Amino acid sequence: MLNNNMNKIKAIALGTLILVGNSVFSQLSPVKPTIEIVGEDHKEVTPDEIYVLVHMVERYDGREKITIDAQQQQLMGLMAKKGLDLESVTLSGGNASYVKIPWKTKKDVLATADYEVMVSTAEDAAKVFEASDELDISSCRIGRVDHSKREEFEKEVRIDAMKDAATKAEYMLKAVGSKRGATLHVTENQSPSYYGVDSRPMRAMAATPGAVYSKSAPDFQVSFKKIDLKSIVYIKFEIE
Repeated sequence: MLNNNMNKIKAIALGTLILVGNSVFSQLSPVKPTIEIVGEDHKEVTPDEIYVLVHMVERYDGREKITIDAQQQQLMGLMAKKGLDLESVTLSGGNASYVKIPWKTKKDVLATADYEVMVSTAEDAAKVFEASDELDISSCRIGRVDHSKREEFEKEVRIDAMKDAATKAEYMLKAVGSKRGATLHVTENQSPSYYGVDSRPMRAMAATPGAVYSKSAPDFQVSFKKIDLKSIVYIKFEIE
């Protein structure tokens, strides 16, 4: 009698365990297969922000000292005569320092200042170099280039890289009778933007970042390579 009761209890326990196991198993979602795709896109844009660095040093014309303020005003005036729209020219900086130079038998203190002139085209940058040369300003050089809508363009490149990955996944899976499912993971490897400046013989001006204008230097024309914006994304999709 006792053995029969024990057998019944075991049977009931086993049946309950099977029912619970089946219930849990039915609630578990099956693991779907996935596909990982690389998407990429790039865009080349012509710089519309060109920064010319102008270094001014006070100097003497006979006994008259040509001050930094006077040179700045002369530079702006001459750039206007050369056809530059001064409303589109940004002059910033002007951090001053002082150097001692020999003047006859005494030591004189001359101020120096660095200005950044922003123009929108290589032609306008050339006019800044020409004006600096004609006014005998100490030196000038191209500091950097950029684009006013760079962030907007970078956003477009990222979006197009995502679309590229999605398109690749769709046609690859279609070839094997499957479909692209939900996006599970995205990683971006954004390449650094290239801000290039090119130099080609033409007229007396320095066109390479860091290069300084010199009257003894060969003739140069300011020209720029396009800014290269690139984005690479790695995306994992579900396969349906």
